[in-house]
Amino acid sequence: MYVFGEIDKSSTTIENNVVNYTQNLSASVDGIQSIKIVSGSISKSYWDSLNVMFYTSGSPVYSNETKFTSPSSNFSIKPTRGEQFVSKYHGYPSSSVIVIPSQYYGEKIKEGSFTFTDLNNPDNAGINPIIRDDGFGNLYSTNANTNFGTLAGAGSSTSVSSSDNYVGNIFYDKGIAVITETGSWSGSVNYSDLATNFKLKFDSSNTIVTHEYNVTLLPEDYNLTTNYSIRNVLSTDKEALKLATPFLATEFTSSNWQPYITTINLYQNGDYDTPVIQATLPRPIRKSDKINTRFKIKLDM
Repeated sequence: MYVFGEIDKSSTTIENNVVNYTQNLSASVDGIQSIKIVSGSISKSYWDSLNVMFYTSGSPVYSNETKFTSPSSNFSIKPTRGEQFVSKYHGYPSSSVIVIPSQYYGEKIKEGSFTFTDLNNPDNAGINPIIRDDGFGNLYSTNANTNFGTLAGAGSSTSVSSSDNYVGNIFYDKGIAVITETGSWSGSVNYSDLATNFKLKFDSSNTIVTHEYNVTLLPEDYNLTTNYSIRNVLSTDKEALKLATPFLATEFTSSNWQPYITTINLYQNGDYDTPVIQATLPRPIRKSDKINTRFKIKLDM
């Protein structure tokens, strides 16, 4: 009987899978921060930081061909798909920044899944402002009043924002949403009034790395057991003799008897004291002495 065996490394596979989880958060209970910023006065450092990281004050767009000489130069990263519109950040110098902790969004917010619902500022008809992302980093209102708010997003949950009607930006991998529009969402509500008490809904994204190991047991291997409970008992001092006697109980000496496997330990080569992975089977599996037995062990990281 072999106590340890080699894993067939050629059958080991590693897969990356992106998983999404829908988050429903509230500013009042989940610690979501909203910061009002105004260029040149209120929270100026926030405005300057966002300006340098994400926005451009003029025409420069950073690419492989474009060079900049100063860290304080304003530039934006050219999107790889679609188009992100950022010019309103400078046309409307006051903004609201919503900062989402990474514990909620993981690696990034899934594109096209972000919904912001303001709770403090319903219009005269009792309708709350709703803002969504278009999948390219732009925010647009889905229910703005057509007489006051942005047009393409008004009254439609499927309208895609454009350079004329977007109301802000979202930076998916940073968990940052910025409402840059300061005009009217309706006759009684301005965009600058929003983001004090609100709800957020979005899908977080995380990559799960799955390692799969194949453990194959041959018919002639692992057909015995070192479990003391199968030892023969010859006196009333049962527990002591179980540890001392080399003899098996009668019911375990039949040619039809096979051990049951409950746990598989994986060790680092050369270190057989502490397993690095322990797989506990959902139920005991009888070891076959007639055919190969293969176990697939999956480890998500």
